[in-house]
Formats: sequence, C-alpha cells, structure tokens
Amino acid sequence: MQLSNKVRRAFSGVVGAVLAAAAVTFPSAYTASAASVTVGKKLAVEEIYTGYLVDLGSSSSPVKTLTIYVTGSQAGSFSYGFGVSIAKSPYWVEMSNGKLVTGEGEGTSIKLAAGESTPIKIDLSAYNLSYNPKSDEYPGRFEFRNYYLDGGTLTIDKVVSNESSSGGDNSGGQTSKNKKSGAYTFKDNKDGTATISTTLTGTCDEIGALLTRGYDEDTYTDADGASTWKEGDPINSHKITYRDFGLPANLGDNDKVTIESFGFSVSSKVNMDTFMFGCGLNVEHASPADTEYWIGGEGTKKGYWYNEHGKNEDGEYDFDIDALEIKPTEGTTLEDCGKWAECVWDVPAEIQEYVTTKQSDSISFQFWYGANKENGYEEYDEVTLESATCTYTIESTIPYTGSQSTKQSTKITQGDDSTNTAQVAFADLGVGENDAVKAIKFTVSSPSVIKKLVFGVTYSDDSQTEQYSQFEGAILNADKSQEIMIILPEKAKVNTKYGNVGFGYYYGADANDKLVDSITLSDITLYYETKAVTTTTTTTTTTTTTTTTTTTTTTTDTTQNVQGTLIGDVNLDGAVDVKDAVKLARFVGGDVTAELDDVAMINANCDGKAGVGPTDLTTLLRFLARLLPALG
Repeated sequence: MQLSNKVRRAFSGVVGAVLAAAAVTFPSAYTASAASVTVGKKLAVEEIYTGYLVDLGSSSSPVKTLTIYVTGSQAGSFSYGFGVSIAKSPYWVEMSNGKLVTGEGEGTSIKLAAGESTPIKIDLSAYNLSYNPKSDEYPGRFEFRNYYLDGGTLTIDKVVSNESSSGGDNSGGQTSKNKKSGAYTFKDNKDGTATISTTLTGTCDEIGALLTRGYDEDTYTDADGASTWKEGDPINSHKITYRDFGLPANLGDNDKVTIESFGFSVSSKVNMDTFMFGCGLNVEHASPADTEYWIGGEGTKKGYWYNEHGKNEDGEYDFDIDALEIKPTEGTTLEDCGKWAECVWDVPAEIQEYVTTKQSDSISFQFWYGANKENGYEEYDEVTLESATCTYTIESTIPYTGSQSTKQSTKITQGDDSTNTAQVAFADLGVGENDAVKAIKFTVSSPSVIKKLVFGVTYSDDSQTEQYSQFEGAILNADKSQEIMIILPEKAKVNTKYGNVGFGYYYGADANDKLVDSITLSDITLYYETKAVTTTTTTTTTTTTTTTTTTTTTTTDTTQNVQGTLIGDVNLDGAVDVKDAVKLARFVGGDVTAELDDVAMINANCDGKAGVGPTDLTTLLRFLARLLPALG
C-alpha cells in the first residue's frame, strides 16, 4: 500500500535541514504568519537558537512581546537565556532572572511538565527593537539558549509575536460556519437500507501560484470569448479542480455531494494589513446560481459559473444586481494578517444545490486588493497561494443488514512507511464472505486536538485490476477521539474472505503547530449487507412407456452458505500454500501426472481470467509472497 507522500516529504525535508544546523534561522516558507513562526527544533544544552525580528514585525508594526513555546520530554527544571537586538546603544539587551538588562545576563529557570507545550512570554514593549534585514552586517535578531535541562530533550515548538492572553495567531481568525470536517450521520431506514452522510476534507499542497492584483481572466479574453492567457502572464486568480483536491471520482448514482467550504493559505513579502479576496466555482448552466450567465445577458458565451462580485469605486455594481435571483456575495476582507493569511470561504447555502462536482470542475481563488500600513497603507500587488483545502459532504443510501465493531489498540506513527499504517484482515473484523461491506468507520485517538489530520485508507477490492482501492483525505480540527466515516464506492467488491483494510496516518500537528507524532487506531466498524447465495438443484423424473422417456427438470432456488471452491487450493487439501503452487507449476509445465479435476481447475484459476495458464501460477506465487491481498 503506497499512498501520497507529498505532505510527509515536504515536512521531513524541512525538518532534516533544520536539524543539520547548530544555530538555526527561521524557515520563512513554513511561517504560520508574520506573528507566528513554526520551528519544531530540538535544542541541546548549550545550543543557541537564532531568530530574526524582521520575520515577526517591522518598525511600523513593532514586536511588543515574544512568546516562545517549548516542550520537554520529561518533567523537571529548565534554565534558559535570551538576548535581543535594539536600535540604539547599547544595541543589545540580555535577560537575567526574568528581566531584561544591559550587559551580561544570567539564566532564568522554570518548571516544565512532560510532553506539554509551555509558553515563555517576554515583554519587549519598553524597547525600540532593531529590524535590520538578515543581509545586514548587524541584523535585527534574538537568541534563545538552553542553559540547563533536568533530563530528556527540549523542543522549540514555535515563536509568536504580540500574542494575546488568549493565545492564537493573527492570520485572519476565520472559521467555517458550514458542516464541520469529520462530522457524520447514520440512519437505519428499517427497510434494508441505511442513509449515511460524512463530511471530509481534501487537500492540495505545494501550489505556489503567484497572484497579481489587477489582472483578471477578462484581461486575457479575445473578441470571440477565448482566453489568450499563457503560462507566465500575470493574473490575479488560480483555479483548483476537485481532482486536485482528491475528491472521490467513482461516485454512484445514490451519492449526493455537497461542497461546504474552502480554506486557502496565502503568503506575502510584505505585511497584509488589509487583504481582500473573492471566490468563484462551477455551477449548473443557467441555474439561479449561474451569475455569469445572467450578468452576460442573452447570447452570452459565459456561464456555468458563480462568482463573487464587489462594488465599484462609486459603491455600485457594474451590472443590474436586481436582475439576479441569487445575489452574489461581495468577497472577504481580512485585517492585520501579517505575511501569512489563513482564508476561509463558506459556499453560500443558497447556491450549494447548484454546485457541480465533476473531477474537472473547479474553485477559483482571486486576489482583489491589498495594502499595508507602511507609508500610509501603500498597496501591494502580489501574493502567493501556497495551499488549499476543500471540505465536502457525501450522502448515500446503502443496502444495509447490520454493523460490526471491533476494538483495536494499534499505535500509528507518521513519517515512516513501516509504522504509519495499521492493517487488519476483514476475517478478523467479524464479517463473512457473504457480507458486502458498504462503509467503514475508523475511531482514532490522539493526545491533543489535531489542526489537520491527513490520513489514507486502503481495502481489498476485487473490482479493481490492482485488487485494492485507496483513498486519501483529511480532518480539520480533529478531536482527541475522532470518528472518520468512509462510504465505499457503489461498485466496490470488498474481499472479506482473504482481504484486509488499512488506515494510514500521514501528517498531524496541534494548535501550537507542534507535530503529533503518533495516534492510536482504537476501533473499526464495518457496515455491511449480507447477500443471499443462489444455488440450482436439478431433479430428474423418468417415466417409462413402450416408446417414450420423458425427463422433467425442476429448478428450485435455495439460500445457503458458500461452500466448495477455494481459489488457490489446487491440490484440494483445504488450504492454500506452496504445495498448491508446486502442483500448478507441474500442470502448467505439461506434466501429464499432474491432472486437475473440475473443482481443481476452478481453484487453479487464480487470476480470474478465462483458462488456466502461467499467469495463474504467477498470481498464486505473488499471493503466497504476500504481494497480493487476494486471488481470483
């Protein structure tokens, strides 16, 4: 089982580079905001951590406080040192017993609890700090030192400037009001069906799209309505398809998909003291939500698209707003975001029923306006869209007979393919070979709330050429005990006799951006339909006269347990092992003494294709080597 590793690769690469340095600087690409820097660095005794004030503030937006979050692996005493650049002589101050002084400082001691992220808040409001750039001979910087640790290891989790007493960063503060990622419902309809809805999140990382204000798609539209935009041209928007987010492609006729909300991570080279964005997405053509169709009027070549619209400088719309049945929203303005903004856009409830969700359909994120406080709210022209999330709900009515829950206690650790996945045989989860699994619920527990839990699911699926299916998704703000409901595709054929199911943990960090190394898979619940197996019984009645024999065949359908064939059991000893491979090899090689009767021939058809030949032997050998989850 190999799912997407892009999140792990990106993070492990940064951490590897950080750990290679004795005194590290802030990795700007992983800054949570101008007021918050994620570190994740172990600091040995007598080691120094160096940071730069320009990453956390400026002369027009000064750093008043610094809060350094640290975690000790063991409970005990910790003594630290701190120093910071100031703009005027003596140009440097040191901390001594909790107070900033000129000259040499002494250590400040605190108590650490084991495994808890502890804030150390330093008041700098009395000082005019230096914000000289990193390239300067005397850059504005600060040092944090590990003088003494009473056993174990110390990790710097993150550094936050100007943090309020309630904590948190200053990156927009938006939260979604639509359905929460990770929510689900289950209803037994008492008629052999059940209705399930589950809300999950798809992720799109490493986008890196430069957005330039003032250049929209209309800038590059010719007289025939065709786009003349080419790669490299400045543009204020970027589209992300549902395929990019990893939304399921093989949905059935009974599956209803509702797009709930989107999240966007945006970075800037300057402080985004004001940041305004808008969004648009595909909708049904000429529906009440199709703003571009109705705004374009009769004969328009536009459509299939809902877009937010702001007012012009006169406070008016550039079109007849009253002609629209559904009025578009006007974009979103954020304040004091720093150099990193976390943006949330809820899909308006009145358009959700019209949103289309084909794999090629998309969401557009648009940079409308930006200004910072320096030089009297000077406008800035460029930002970078770094990553995005899409939260969606799938609702399906499934055939349903019952459910089976099985307790687990498996620790899963991110960062290593050998430890990040738990696999369990369906045979150990209380279902039989006649039970068709329709949905799976995983319950996982963690030591803290996880801001973004990225996971993967695989299961043996005879409907696929590879004989397994996989799915990757995420839960935003996952609880300490989180249930994750997965509805399987309508066409899935889960191999409950020989197959297995896997749950992978690929990334997770807590509210302080500290990695949550491990979670525990504590329960798996299967929702299934028990299918009847139909057999045919033939009864022959013979009536004899002097000239005629009449044969009457009566066919009756009965329901019973599946018995008889066992794919791979070539020697008919009731087991599938290397002895079957030996006999099959002799048969395929033309050994006339290795005869197979009718049942053995059925069992020897290991690849599920017509006839018995070398590919069946190859399939059986791969199965015995545990390279395949099932046969047939």
